[in-house]
Amino acid sequence: MSGAWRAPHLPLFLLAALWAGLVPLVWLWPGLSCDPAAWHQQELMLGFVGAAMGGYLLTALPHWLKDAGMSVSGVPPLATLSLVAAWVIGRLAGGSCQPDGVSLAGLALYPFGLTLCLVLPVGRAGAWSRLPIALAPLVLLLIAVRLRLAADGLTAVLGLTFVVAVVGGRIIPAFLAARANDRKPRRRMPWDNRLADGALASALALHLAGAGEKGVGALLLAAAFGQAARMRRWDMAPLLRGHRDIALLLCAWLWLPLGLGLVGAGLLGMHGLPMATAVHALTTGLMGSMILAVMARAWMRREPGELRPGPLLCAAFVLIQLTAVLRLTLTALAPSALCWSAGWTLSAIAATQAFYRPLNRPILSAGRAAGSSPRE
Repeated sequence: MSGAWRAPHLPLFLLAALWAGLVPLVWLWPGLSCDPAAWHQQELMLGFVGAAMGGYLLTALPHWLKDAGMSVSGVPPLATLSLVAAWVIGRLAGGSCQPDGVSLAGLALYPFGLTLCLVLPVGRAGAWSRLPIALAPLVLLLIAVRLRLAADGLTAVLGLTFVVAVVGGRIIPAFLAARANDRKPRRRMPWDNRLADGALASALALHLAGAGEKGVGALLLAAAFGQAARMRRWDMAPLLRGHRDIALLLCAWLWLPLGLGLVGAGLLGMHGLPMATAVHALTTGLMGSMILAVMARAWMRREPGELRPGPLLCAAFVLIQLTAVLRLTLTALAPSALCWSAGWTLSAIAATQAFYRPLNRPILSAGRAAGSSPRE
């Protein structure tokens, strides 16, 4: 098990799964927090999503450096241990009953530490094209400030949705192309895809600037259309051939246009769904599904050119989908909270099992060799 610390995705993904399963208990255990809603929102965004983000980015780091001509196996075990410690301190210091100064100091440790672990090697390698995504953990710091000082949950949702759109919009077509044996050189991202991401980024910027809800809502509707339209270029042949790991990614992606559409329409007053409910299409549906679909690839069963999610992971994914549907359709929180916790409990079991198995290489793809896999 000690060798697992050489693979930073394993402890961070396990933390993400465990914390995701525990956080909804705040709704089922009265008195667990002096402000259950604020703590629930903060810990799912910063604790759960933050750990999963770290696992993914540190997995991708060696591939970025390899592209830049450096041979690096990844961050050392001590750095992984330090990041885990910083994450735990953030959970202890960031309680909703703590003073804002203490809370923000604790919550800042992990984003800053993760950013340093990414930016320093990227700078040494001169891989400047990777710098924007290496700085992505600082979004967690912005979210912490807005949640603690302004009770602004929409910034948290839109900021992390933008990260998921940028990363997911690259890896899903890459995995699809690899399964379809499409070896054509990659072109730059099409202009309409950049517009879709730009509309989402602009909506976030307008919201931060204090613009009216209608302008933000209109941009979110445009982003929803654009994120759905980009799928027309994706080669769906692997999906038709029964690649279930790809099906999980695509199912997760569908929550992106749906969630943006619901939130945008809500800001424009086009439906009566409470905003606190509509955003769960993006948090529970998109983020929960995409995080599980990506990180579970690290411990799926491997066959030549294919990853096979077992019954445990498939059941976990179905429970996450059911959670999102229940949260959007029921006023009672207990059914969706129980579904969510059950799904992530199954995921945590699978993550724990991965600690005791040989490390898969490449980690998130099904390539026979690291050189034949899409970038992770």
